[in-house]
Amino acid sequence: MADRRGVLIPLLILTWFFFGPDPVRQSAARLQQQPSIEHVIAEEERSLWALRNSSYGDLDSPWGNVLNLTGLEDDRGYAWKGLQKVQERAKGRLQYALGDAGLKVLEGHAGGDDLPPLYSNVTGHVHGHWVRSKLQDNVLVPPLNLSNYAPMSPFGPLAIDTFGRNITGADGDVRMRFHERTPYDADTITGAANVIGISAEMTLQDFQSGEEIDLELYGVYNMQIGQAVMTTTSNKMAGIFMLPHFTISEHTFESARKMLNQSISRTIRSQKAGSTLSLNPWSSSVEDSTRTAFEAPQCELILYLQQLPPSGSRTVAVSSKVLAFLERESRFPTGAFLPSAPELRFSMLAFSPDCGYVLESKGEPDYVPQDGHHLTGPKIEVLQGRGRHHLLLFAVTIGGQFTLLMRQMREANTSSTRSRMSFYSISLLALGDGFVGITFLFIGLAVRGLWINLVATAFLAFLSVMFFGMRFLLDIWTAQAPERAIRAREEAEEERQRQERFRSTLERLRAERLQREAASEETPASPVTPAAEPSADVNALAPPPARTDPAESDPAQSDPAQSDPAQSDPALPLLPLPVTAQRPTDTGAAAVFMPSDQEGLVTTQTGTGNMAAAEVEASSTSFGSIYIRFYLVLFATLFITLNAISWPTGLRRAYFTVLALISLSFWVPQIRRNVQRNCRKALTLEFVVGQSLLRMVPFIYFYAYKENVLFAEPQPYILLALAVWLWIQVLLLASQEFFGPRWFIRHDWAPPAYDYHPILREDEEGATMPLGLSEATSGSAPTSPLVERRASLSSPTTRRGSIAKEAKGKGKRVYNCAICFQDLEVPVVEAGGSSDTTVAGILARRSYMVTACRHIFHSPCLEGWMKYRLQCPICRETLPPL
Repeated sequence: MADRRGVLIPLLILTWFFFGPDPVRQSAARLQQQPSIEHVIAEEERSLWALRNSSYGDLDSPWGNVLNLTGLEDDRGYAWKGLQKVQERAKGRLQYALGDAGLKVLEGHAGGDDLPPLYSNVTGHVHGHWVRSKLQDNVLVPPLNLSNYAPMSPFGPLAIDTFGRNITGADGDVRMRFHERTPYDADTITGAANVIGISAEMTLQDFQSGEEIDLELYGVYNMQIGQAVMTTTSNKMAGIFMLPHFTISEHTFESARKMLNQSISRTIRSQKAGSTLSLNPWSSSVEDSTRTAFEAPQCELILYLQQLPPSGSRTVAVSSKVLAFLERESRFPTGAFLPSAPELRFSMLAFSPDCGYVLESKGEPDYVPQDGHHLTGPKIEVLQGRGRHHLLLFAVTIGGQFTLLMRQMREANTSSTRSRMSFYSISLLALGDGFVGITFLFIGLAVRGLWINLVATAFLAFLSVMFFGMRFLLDIWTAQAPERAIRAREEAEEERQRQERFRSTLERLRAERLQREAASEETPASPVTPAAEPSADVNALAPPPARTDPAESDPAQSDPAQSDPAQSDPALPLLPLPVTAQRPTDTGAAAVFMPSDQEGLVTTQTGTGNMAAAEVEASSTSFGSIYIRFYLVLFATLFITLNAISWPTGLRRAYFTVLALISLSFWVPQIRRNVQRNCRKALTLEFVVGQSLLRMVPFIYFYAYKENVLFAEPQPYILLALAVWLWIQVLLLASQEFFGPRWFIRHDWAPPAYDYHPILREDEEGATMPLGLSEATSGSAPTSPLVERRASLSSPTTRRGSIAKEAKGKGKRVYNCAICFQDLEVPVVEAGGSSDTTVAGILARRSYMVTACRHIFHSPCLEGWMKYRLQCPICRETLPPL
């Protein structure tokens, strides 16, 4: 009965996943390190009251700090004096982007008609390069006492040496994803209707340290001037409550304060009602908005983003009306023809008040366009449309792989063909399809706009794996079952022989010791120097005896006088059997006595063969266990890959490169199996070349296509290395078809196997020349296959040869193929001549095949025959597998 205990492991994991305790509700009660939700709400209401009663300029008041907000205390020592210079820098960026009209609108004056066209909805992705700002020299790094920020644990404060998110390098990459929050619907007198809530998922990569930082910021976006102000919020800085004071004009301050007044009040009501369980709804953590008990302090960040006018295409000039039409049609499509939408363009300015660094995007006017274009990227609607096209390409690719697999399954419809295939090559292909399918499912949970497309593509990948890939693996596993059984019996036989040799050695040592003891008792006066004896008692070292027939394993054991000197000599003491010796087993079966006239006709069954077969059967692996291992490897690879996303850049890149290298090594097991079995043509050329081309499509997309959905930087050298590695495997497989499976290795590196393409020599006729050549060359007329068939039926012991005809030239012989009944001209090395080792000679030998019974056929004829049966077409002898 099959062992199904392995099914409990995924069931337990799923049960814990769905019915486990909620970490948000249980973390504070379990560790008693976080404040209660009531305390958090009270603190938020106090901070909101301070925001409502504040006015523009309170942050830099001549009377000192008049805002009672966390993070503005004098004893913290934050670099708030540098904020004013950062705001002036942000105002300069606005003037460069919008001109003097932008400054007028910034202060609340009229002049909006003179502004360049800007996007109102900036939901999308942007990426670019950042550098250290020139303001860094004017901003002092605050000397912080890190022990004041150490998180408390049950054993006291934890030691920290630096803040998280501390950027120390000079340049790096930045990626951002914007999310639009619910707009504030207010009157147009204050201008607050142009201000909406916005959040951004930000990734900062430091080239010097290789560190990659993920954080989320919340803030406001002024649609009229295209400026966004965002900040982080934590227990050491109430960023969202002091955000209006980060704006660069009184007009934008009032608009931001009115918008945040309603949005924060709505969030507090949601917390009181229990709809929001987070202790910090504006947390900067991307993975989870819940603050952990032992969370290390992080550097706070204030972000200024200024939208730059989008650049038009060569045929369409971008105006406010055109841009508004493109934006409206992309969000609410009506089927109108649209030109290509321009990309989002933003300049960035980031300031950390507690860590004291200032970063800015790399672009004009400080840098030439060749060095950088600030932050650019597509809108979310454009990205989703592009993603649909890319998913269609992936679906076509998976469909092509599926079609090639079906054609290969139809080609390998016999056990002889399936036995040549590598089980692990097909497994690697199936693992790749399964990994793609699960990855698409995970992405579909995060990207709602492409959920249907991703699930449909994932379903096609799973269809290829579960219904056809696994079925093909089962057929290959079943066809190769006799081979595995033979290998298991050989291993068991080797183990039995090893134990027999070990036991015979112990018995010999025991007999020598007994002889020495007997000799010493007979002649006590003559001392005998004993030979080197074993250091331990040999009786204690003896393993359990093998389950074999004593009469068959050792003829000497059938005679007690020959097997044990102690029993042959009555003077010797009779020693008891070792404790590890096998005792007679009472099976309960009645004894069977054979009459004397039947002696030798029936082999006595000792049970050894059945026991050995049972041991081999017990040690063999079932396909059910292979099925479980397949999915365990698949899910383990998926979990490691999900975890590797958060690794450092160098380690993450190395992991994905190694993973890509392994996933593109699916022809290596087939090459190895061809070498071991000395076989060819296990897979069709169409399947090998087609799968190799289609499997490279995802790697070309991510390593060479700049506008991929993950914004991964092109890496052509890695792509070239992967392509070279894959096509080296393809060339090796193709060379095995023409030059032989073992042409690139030494003969002693692989087990011996029969060669169907030997070199035919006249001086070794009895060894390599086909049968029938001597009769033909001596002048005997060749007979027909029907006559030879009748002769073989009348005389079963007669071995008929292939029909040989007269030679047409020197070094050539002509035979008649018994399958197609056509002439077969083969090269023959004359007596004393040398074999042709050129490519032409090797290809000439590939045109014929000589069986182990020395019959010759066309290679295509015999290969087609051996797909259905491994018997010689002439004499019906068993043929070695091809």
